[in-house]
Order: sequence, then C-alpha cells, then structure tokens
Amino acid sequence: MAHGVRAVHGDDALLSPVRRVGAGSSGASVRHLLGRDWVAAWLFLVPCMLVLVGLIGYPFVSAILLSFQAKLVGSPGVWVGLQNYQDLLFGRDLSAQFLASVRVSVVYTLVADVFEFALGMSMALLLHEHFRGQTFFRAFFFLPWAIPSLIAGLTWKWMCDGTQIGLLNMLALRFGLSQDLIQWLATYDLALWSVVIAVVWASTPFWVMMFLAGLQAIPPELYEAAEIDGAGVLGRFRHITLPGLASVIVITTLLSTIWTATSINFVYILTNGGPANATMIFPMLAYQVGVAGAGRLGVGATISLFLFPVFLIMIFFLTRRMLAERE
Repeated sequence: MAHGVRAVHGDDALLSPVRRVGAGSSGASVRHLLGRDWVAAWLFLVPCMLVLVGLIGYPFVSAILLSFQAKLVGSPGVWVGLQNYQDLLFGRDLSAQFLASVRVSVVYTLVADVFEFALGMSMALLLHEHFRGQTFFRAFFFLPWAIPSLIAGLTWKWMCDGTQIGLLNMLALRFGLSQDLIQWLATYDLALWSVVIAVVWASTPFWVMMFLAGLQAIPPELYEAAEIDGAGVLGRFRHITLPGLASVIVITTLLSTIWTATSINFVYILTNGGPANATMIFPMLAYQVGVAGAGRLGVGATISLFLFPVFLIMIFFLTRRMLAERE
C-alpha cells in the first residue's frame, strides 16, 4: 500500500512540471495579449472608464431611449417608436418651429465661424510678428477665452441692455449716433447678430491660439526662400501660410462648429431664444421643450439627437485628420 502511495506521488511529481509549464505559458500568452504591465494599465484606466460611462455613456443611451418614448416630467414613459421624430418633421405643433430653429442654428454657426476665422487669422498673424510688448498683447487677446461664459454673457447683456444703462445705448446717445434707445436684444432683426458678436468675441481667442501654434511650426526658411524668389506678402500667405495651416484650419473649424452649434450659454443668457424665436437655436429649443416649458422629455431628447448623425460625421473626419497628422 505504501508503495502504491509513493507511486501516485511520484506520478504527481512527474506531472507537476508539465502543469507549471502550462500555467506559465498561459500567463505568458496573457501578458503577450494584454501587454507586460496590463494590470497597472487597467488600474489607471478603470477610473477613467467609470467616469466616461457614468457621465457620457449612460446619459447618451438614456437620451436615445427617451427619444422613442412619450414621457413627461414626473410620469412614466410610453414607448411610441419613431413618433417623436415624425412629429418634429411633419407635426403641426413642432415641425415649423423645429425647422426654423435648424435654419437659425445654421446661420448662427456659419456666420460665427466665418468671423472667428477672419479675426483669428488676422490676430494670429499680428501676434506672430516680433514687436515690443508681444507677450502682453498675447495675454490680452487670450483673455476672453479665460473668462467663464456666464460672466461674459452677463457682461454682454449689460452692454446690450435696451435702457440708458446699457453701454451701447449710452455711447450711442453720448456721441449722437442715435436719438432713441436701441433694443439690441429685443428687436427681431438685431437680436441674432448681437448674440453672434458676443459669441465671436468669446471664441476668437481659441482660433488665435490654434493658428498661432500652427504658424510657429512653419519653418521660417520657407518665407526667406519665397522672399528671395520675389514672392510678395499675399504670395507668401497663399503659397506658404495657408498650406502650412491646412490641418489646423480643418481641426479648428470642426471643433468650433461643434461647440458653437451645441452650446446654449450665450443664447440662454442674452435672449432665451427670443424675440419671437429669432435666436431659437435647436439646443435651446430642446431645453425649452424638454425642461423649461412643457416638460416633454421625450421630444426634448429627440430634438437633441436629431442632428447627431451630422456631428458624428464631423467627429469622424476630425478624428481621422488628427490621427493622420500623428502618423
């Protein structure tokens, strides 16, 4: 019996190296698949993933589910499928207002981007030159980007106030430019452009920073060679500056377009979508319908998600461009 026991233990001893080799090979395969420091990597990634899932993933999925429901604040939702999307396009009470908000959003975003591009490029070219006080002026021009949007919005609301305490009316009356008080934010034809000016003022420093960084990456030898060849200022700008900033222009334009089209900060503070929906961009409409007004959460989520495919395409090209630059 003892001999049999020893035999069994002997067989285990012979098999144990094989088991250790198998365990070692499986561990090596895991390290090969996940990387040598995969445990430490996951320890760092898990908190970030939890934040992304909790603050972005869960609300986004919830919004998608809400868009297929007829849900009011404080009541359970009823599954209606694509009815909310159909009401936005063909319904009597929302379709006209939604399509008008899309039109306003397009005009608002495009005009802001055009002015931000022109001002950002001009200021970046100016700040790229070497002159006395360059550091001070760079900090001065970047200041609007550092001011919180709430403070900036309230400041512009005071400046555009329709009474005598408004800065613009005060200056217009003082210098005789107008005999009447101008309702900058309450006039249908002026409200949108007043908001656009405030947005351009707050967003232009971002364009300046991006363009200035791109200009500093262009080798100065190219400008020197072009100048020797007889190229003028416009020629150097056309053949050297613009091609050198092509990627920066694309990335900045896409980012600014997404941020401008999806933000309601200045519209909410200055006009709240009025007067007569003159500044009712579609994110503001989603807030009014889903939260502040009727409390129709399902329709509000539908408005927010309706143009998501457009932004998804823009994000795709943005990511593709950035990855191409990295390679």
